[in-house]
Amino acid sequence: MENIEIILIISTYLIILISVGFYTSKKIKSAKGFFIAEQSLGTFSLTATITATVVGGSATIATASLIYRTGLPGLWLDIGAAIGLIILGLTLAKLVRKTGLVTLPEITRNLFDEKVRFVSAILIIITEIAWVSLLIQGAQVVLSVLFPIQAEHLLIIVTAIFILYTLVGGQFAVVYTDIIQFIVMIIGVCVLAAPLLFMDAYPLLSTISIEKLSFPISSNYGILLVLSLFFMMMMPHIVGPDIYSKLLSAKNKKVARNGAILSGMFRIIFAISIALISISALVLIPGLSDDKAALAMPMAIANLHPVLAGIILAAFLSVMLSSADSVLLSSGTILSVDILKKRTIKISRIGILIIGILALLLALYLQNILNTLTFAYTVFTAGLTLPIIFGFYKEKTKVTSKGALISLILGGSVSLIILNSNFSFSQYAVLFGLIFSFFPLIIFRNNE
Repeated sequence: MENIEIILIISTYLIILISVGFYTSKKIKSAKGFFIAEQSLGTFSLTATITATVVGGSATIATASLIYRTGLPGLWLDIGAAIGLIILGLTLAKLVRKTGLVTLPEITRNLFDEKVRFVSAILIIITEIAWVSLLIQGAQVVLSVLFPIQAEHLLIIVTAIFILYTLVGGQFAVVYTDIIQFIVMIIGVCVLAAPLLFMDAYPLLSTISIEKLSFPISSNYGILLVLSLFFMMMMPHIVGPDIYSKLLSAKNKKVARNGAILSGMFRIIFAISIALISISALVLIPGLSDDKAALAMPMAIANLHPVLAGIILAAFLSVMLSSADSVLLSSGTILSVDILKKRTIKISRIGILIIGILALLLALYLQNILNTLTFAYTVFTAGLTLPIIFGFYKEKTKVTSKGALISLILGGSVSLIILNSNFSFSQYAVLFGLIFSFFPLIIFRNNE
């Protein structure tokens, strides 16, 4: 009976969100409205939609799973992301909005040339498939504590919801529903879940090993591994296609700057909340094996009062939905605008469908949320971030199109090879990828 109450709350919430999506789809009057909301977002709506986008599976289920398995150093996933957003606001946000373009690959063409645009578009599509796959897995984990359904079937259901939700109304629908989800996420995760679970767990905190509570490093996580986590999450929040699509939707450069900084601050609040929830789950749901660690947080939440559990689990679904719609829209837009060179809503929607299906196949293949996260963020960070940062400061860095192209290919491929190897240092793949990405930018410079 308790599960029925929780399911009713979550189902009602999803119906409301989809209805809002259909309603706001009427605002679309052009492809520009579908892609970047007519560049009309103010500070609150931009902050809400960026925060709702970046607080996804990596910020919640993956971080909680890592903390449950290895201890508090896993929190560097969220800290790195928050610092990345603040750096973005203080540096590149204004420059991104100033371009007035639609996608990140379009920006790379402005900075470099058409070859760099095409390679960056391909690399972004690959990593965004993995990001959507991560979010599908995160939502499946949340729902698995309520529905006695095979994981594969739940993954298919979640994917169908994500795709339908995104196809409805483009950026306008994403932004309006993100505002709702931002509020639900704050209430559910920060105001309810974190304090309630921590109060339940507090009397038993002494049962947690000192090793699990060690921070910023521990015997499991030395300085190099912490740096890998930190850079793996920080860099994609300084340069990220889904985040940039939000900045490009801002009214002006000042709104873009403030929205990124405020989102970084909210990400810190979510990081603290997830840390409290994860430590509580260690006490309340002890003894889970590593492959079941992702279930600890939703299982702890499901044990609360049914109404509270329903609201909180709806908030965690909001986390996944609000990120998935942004990533799907970003990848569909890139497929349309940058690869097929067709700036149409129809092609973008076909792209969203294709990306969603490919993400589902990857989720079915990997079936491990931490492996999916590592793959997606490592390849993106090592391949794309440094060339784009160097490109924005072209006059000072003297970076060339040739250097950027080699950097993209070398950084991404080296990180992927090391990540999938049996080398003892494969866990530092992102650091090696960044090093290999850096050298072509320095070697192939314009010395005139």
